[in-house]
Parts: sequence; C-alpha cells; structure tokens
Amino acid sequence: MNNKDSALNIPDILHLGCGKKKLPEAFGVDKGLDTSADLCWDLDQIPWPLPSSHFHRVHMISVLEHLEDIVSIMEEVFRICQPNADIYILSPFASSDFLWTDPTHKRGFTSRSFKYFADEFAKNHFSYSEARFNVLDVEYLVHAPKWFDRILLSLANRKKNIYERRFMYWYPVQNIYFHLQADKY
Repeated sequence: MNNKDSALNIPDILHLGCGKKKLPEAFGVDKGLDTSADLCWDLDQIPWPLPSSHFHRVHMISVLEHLEDIVSIMEEVFRICQPNADIYILSPFASSDFLWTDPTHKRGFTSRSFKYFADEFAKNHFSYSEARFNVLDVEYLVHAPKWFDRILLSLANRKKNIYERRFMYWYPVQNIYFHLQADKY
C-alpha cells in the first residue's frame, strides 16, 4: 500500500480497532478475523501498511487501552494523517470500573494524557515524540446517565483538574473522549 495507486482506493476516513461495528464510509483495521475490518492487522505491529498523510479523520473507539506503546501508536497516527486531520478517541477513564473489567485492558486515560504531544508542552517541558497534536476537546462520559450523573458530569467536565486531583475515585466516570487535530504542515 505504499504506492499512490493503492492509496487511491482507500477512503480517507480510518476506523482503527473497528471490531464488528465499522463506521460507515470508513476504512476499518482490526486484528480480529471475525470483524468488519478491511485490513486485518495488529496495531502493535509498526509500521502499519497504510499510506502516509492520507487520512483526514481517524476514529479510535475502545482500542488504545488494548495497545502496548501509546507513543509509537500516536506517532503512527501522525504519520498517516493529513495536516489538520481530526482524531477521535474514546477510552476508559483512569478510575473507571470498565478499565480493569476487561483483562486485555492495559491502561486508562485522564484529561491530560495527550498534552505530551502538544507543541506548547514540548517547548516548555519535554517531549517523548516529534508527533504533534492539538487537543481540541476532552469530555468525561458515562453510560445511561441518571439525573445526578448529568449534574456531576457537568461539574467534572468544567473543572477537570479539580475533579482528577480530588474526586475521580469518589465519582468515577466510565469513559473519556478526546478530539485531537494533527499539528503538521
């Protein structure tokens, strides 16, 4: 898939870890054989057989928590993304009961998990990678929220630092959603 002819046949929307519910109009990648994937591939095996700078949107729904090396994964996402591509991530939150229910989960995430890929953080502190992403949105989510969840989620989403430092184990949310943008030109 390195030549441009094969890249022309691949949609520019990518669904990594698509399972049986691949997003419409997306190119799906999953290591499972019993999936709706267009490409059967273990995402921990880098580089991925996908064209560079091809995708304008990437979805990673309930997949990052299963992978070994998040820095390498995000570098690969950066490689395959077009400039300013949108990346949507849904994963278990660090205090979620969902996190350790599945024995294949390796990690959870907090609202600051992707700041290490932001240019501003790298300039002021340190960097693990040359891959750069702008964090456009972060939101905590719960399944089937009750009235009190709506109130508590609203407070947690407005005051993420306070929530994560003081209350994340008192009121654990299940998932965290990220909207990133590839910061490449």
